[in-house]
Amino acid sequence: MERTQLEFSIQEAGCLIYVADRHLGGHPLSEFHEFFGGREGLRDLTLSGAVAAASLYQDDGYNIRIVFGDLSDEENNQWTSRIDWKLDLNSGQMAVSGVCDEGLADYMKEWPLAEDGGDYELGTFVHVTPGQYAVSIYGFPPNDLAGGWMRLENKGLFREAFGRDAGIEFEKPIDYFKRTRPGETPRDWIKEGWEDADFLDFIIQLHPLEGDQSQPEFEEDGCVKWKYRKPEVCPTGIGFRF
Repeated sequence: MERTQLEFSIQEAGCLIYVADRHLGGHPLSEFHEFFGGREGLRDLTLSGAVAAASLYQDDGYNIRIVFGDLSDEENNQWTSRIDWKLDLNSGQMAVSGVCDEGLADYMKEWPLAEDGGDYELGTFVHVTPGQYAVSIYGFPPNDLAGGWMRLENKGLFREAFGRDAGIEFEKPIDYFKRTRPGETPRDWIKEGWEDADFLDFIIQLHPLEGDQSQPEFEEDGCVKWKYRKPEVCPTGIGFRF
């Protein structure tokens, strides 16, 4: 599959990121809030391949890159959290958003088809070739909406994610950087904890579905659980070009 990509921003999305078919497995997407209201409803909808949703730690907007095909080396080396599942996108339009309240039907009237460089208030639709897809959502530092970097810099959360005996070392971010990037100058967000720059938050990767997918683990609210990792080399963040 030849790689293509699309980048855009979503200004407001609540503490959630999801991708879903516009027809939501035979239901209007505007009814998503009814499934999200109960754990089993969202879990069953996810298992059917109609949606993949993951919870976030903040209600900020985010910068997204859609990738059809393989990740670049930079992308693959820098992510700190991910979910994996499948999507049935037979409508040819994939919704990307984080809002799922009762006003969703009205919000959707304003959602356009995504364009490269677009900036959308609550969500957008991405044109895809109709079919079934393997989907992965990757989270990147430093904005930490998915909590991946948070687990690398917080000892308690680190142990929660990796366990005491996982063979993965906990260390302060600046020490992590110096050990794995000797001679390089650390970015301000690693030294100071913040930086006035725009970074990529999420990559949503799609491949045509081939074979079975391993069933994901679920949070209590029915969202798919994030999986965390500590990259071999300290991430520096991926600049967002718009």
